[in-house]
Amino acid sequence: MSEHDALDDLLRHAQPRPVPAPEDMAAVKAVVRDDWEAMTGRRVVRRRFMQFAIAATVVLGTFVALNVSQRASEGTITVATIAKSTGPIYLLGESAELRPTDNTDTVMAGQTIVTGVDAGLALAWGNGGSIRIDEGTRVRFDSNELLFVERGRVYVDSRGSFIEGTHPENGAKLAILTRFGEIQHLGTQYMAAVDQGEGALIVSVREGRVAVDGRFYDETIVAGQQGTWAGQQRPSVLSISSAGPAWDWVGRTTPPVDADGKTLYQFLTWVCREMGLELRFEGQTEHIAHDAILKGSIDTSPAEALRLRLATAALKSRIEGDVIYISTE
Repeated sequence: MSEHDALDDLLRHAQPRPVPAPEDMAAVKAVVRDDWEAMTGRRVVRRRFMQFAIAATVVLGTFVALNVSQRASEGTITVATIAKSTGPIYLLGESAELRPTDNTDTVMAGQTIVTGVDAGLALAWGNGGSIRIDEGTRVRFDSNELLFVERGRVYVDSRGSFIEGTHPENGAKLAILTRFGEIQHLGTQYMAAVDQGEGALIVSVREGRVAVDGRFYDETIVAGQQGTWAGQQRPSVLSISSAGPAWDWVGRTTPPVDADGKTLYQFLTWVCREMGLELRFEGQTEHIAHDAILKGSIDTSPAEALRLRLATAALKSRIEGDVIYISTE
């Protein structure tokens, strides 16, 4: 008996299966499309790609049932809470329509968020850490450990200290996937930008290091470096500043923080993390910072909060390069 005859005989003995509902078939097609886009965005030699190819030979009915079940299960998982939003923020609907996120304070697995002009979003990630999303960005939350960035800029602070709703002791278990490669971090603050116009992935690191498993080349980027992946070229790595205009949008998306009972020293440490600056004290100002206790919460940009809080302690600051100096004059 030939291989084809054996398969025909097997199918004749199989019990008839119910025809899936149209909405289930649409969901399955979306899952297969999303998985294919994600997998083809990685290097073709990756083991996960091979596993995907092998899995595609499984009986269609089983594949459909498993993926519909997985999609429904993922939709019930809360991956993050919205700590702050500005400007127009949309959820991508089932028919690719954009729906405003009015009265939405959580993000679920499987959802796609699109930010409009002059918009920004700050998320407290469920596994710990803080994530910021810039204007003109489109991201999909595949699971509580995987974020797909189609276009735009995101910023990750895996520790997210001082931010309400985060758990800095856990460290954010999060990988960022793009069509250019996958980004894994280790105790890190970094920015990932997908530039569709230039056809490139740009990763900038403030703290720690990140490993990028590129579609064609891998590279590890450390604090003070920026890597660019474009086409089949080897990634270019340049030195960058941890502060400055390229990072300004992060401050605009800083969510409210609870400063009540914190010392001025803790506050200044938080400001420096948010602004990418090194903290230095002059004279006896460090002792003053340890003794001063703050009250209330902070719901302004880190730069504005710094100005106001230092004024109450009769202290001043100046920024030179990537260093902020605290003084009495």
